[in-house]
Amino acid sequence: MRKLFVRLSAALIASASAMAMAMHAANAAELKPGDVINAANFDQIKDDTFEGHKIGDMITDNVELMIKKFNLSIALRHSEAIPVPQEDIDNTKKYSGDVKIDPVTHEVTGYKAGTPFPDLSPDDSLGGFKALWNEYYQNTYGNTFDGHYTFLFIDSNRGLDRTQRWYTLSYKMKGRQTGDPVVGDGSLVKKQLLFAVEPYDIKGIGIFTVRYDNPQLEDNWAYVKSVRRTRQLSGSSWMDNLAGSVQLNDEYDAFAGRPSWYPAAKLVKKRWILAVAHLPLPLVTDGSDNATKYPTVDLKDKPYAWPTHKVEWEPREVYEIELTMPKEHPYSKRILFMDVNFPRIYQVEHFDKSGDFAKMSFVFTAPQKGGDGIIGMAPLQGIAFDIKREAAWVYLAEPDGMIDRPGITSDDVTLGQLEAAAQ
Repeated sequence: MRKLFVRLSAALIASASAMAMAMHAANAAELKPGDVINAANFDQIKDDTFEGHKIGDMITDNVELMIKKFNLSIALRHSEAIPVPQEDIDNTKKYSGDVKIDPVTHEVTGYKAGTPFPDLSPDDSLGGFKALWNEYYQNTYGNTFDGHYTFLFIDSNRGLDRTQRWYTLSYKMKGRQTGDPVVGDGSLVKKQLLFAVEPYDIKGIGIFTVRYDNPQLEDNWAYVKSVRRTRQLSGSSWMDNLAGSVQLNDEYDAFAGRPSWYPAAKLVKKRWILAVAHLPLPLVTDGSDNATKYPTVDLKDKPYAWPTHKVEWEPREVYEIELTMPKEHPYSKRILFMDVNFPRIYQVEHFDKSGDFAKMSFVFTAPQKGGDGIIGMAPLQGIAFDIKREAAWVYLAEPDGMIDRPGITSDDVTLGQLEAAAQ
């Protein structure tokens, strides 16, 4: 009798649980564009859907933490296709068959243009590295990108601490969409200038970077204002903080290290997340107060770094990639989320040496027509929120930024140009 009672009780519990789940599913709603996900409603709507995807499934555990504990709120918009330039499609068909990856060193040979590894699978033991090589070579900027950025340095408890203006100019030496796919002898991937414009006390401070297409570390030169000279930085500068912010140099535009520098990269799975792929512009105006000057940044509420509801998030299918850091790196691992249709990373979760979640990064972007008419995806707004340092850093592209500005050549991106800008 007792066994029969136990079996009946278990059956009743299972039946009740199934009924509860069925009732909950029946009560689940389809959210609408403009609806907002926040700490007050997350538990009530996590089983609801948007464009057929369950909200809770599109929110990672650490984004849920940002919502519930750190006041992130997410306004929804319908997803929209992002055009992949025909030039990229043609170059991928033409050149990707020549690209090889070494299974031991994880180095790549044979790359010229297009996406080096168009077919990715979580079943491939090298899938994580292949995904990162796609981003490294072909992160959909266009051939060049230049323009000014405003940097916001934020104390998570007190608010905006200071602002700076910087100028950047990047020039692809490989993976070019139009013209010759490779400039020079093929030994370089990219050259880049980044230097401060305002305020006056830091004007001229900057970095000139040469990215080689081999395992050697990038060459970086910095202009030192106090001695009015450029100095070559140490090889470990790729792990240093960028412009004194909470973002590291190898986090520039989400990921800027050479994939082979990292001991392991695993393509975990495909999944859906909420991301910002159609950012409204402008991001910086001539407004008289912060609310109008920086309309996409909430500088009124803690932690003073999250986007306002002018910024809308949409469902995007992504690859989830787990990246293991070298032992000398400040972090132990990162989880990156990259669009499956093109190598744009929207979200990065950083873990400290103890394996604890320590920092959240988002990159917001939008399709931009370049000076040559080709659509690119430049990083327009980014957030790095460091939980342990209780600090954040936000960058905002100013209206003058342009993909493939006519007239820019490789000679515009040199150490001499950094020195000239500084003086």
